[in-house]
Amino acid sequence: MKTLLALLLVSSAALADVNEMDNNKTHAVDCAKDATVRVSGNGNTFTLKGTCKSVQISGNKNTVKGDGTKALMLSGDDNKIALATIENAAISGNSNSVSYKGKKPTVSDSGNKNAVTPAK
Repeated sequence: MKTLLALLLVSSAALADVNEMDNNKTHAVDCAKDATVRVSGNGNTFTLKGTCKSVQISGNKNTVKGDGTKALMLSGDDNKIALATIENAAISGNSNSVSYKGKKPTVSDSGNKNAVTPAK
């Protein structure tokens, strides 16, 4: 029982999240360590290494680039997302640019003037 408890404690402490509520910050995120990225600030830049579980952006004019995410939730405006892979994208913000290099993501877009396109 002590071994099981120790394993549960170690496995739950292994992953953390990145939460940015401030403005104009730059972050390098290792998705193996930080599975979820939440951004409510404005003008931030994130570079993802690996595939994050989810990227949630409610701020404006943020930039996210790098490897990928399983789930992108975008409710802010004027954000630029350029990832190698995006499995699913839910967009309710406006004037966002989302590009991907891999397979086309499943997209739900209830916002206005959003662009989801393959990377050039």
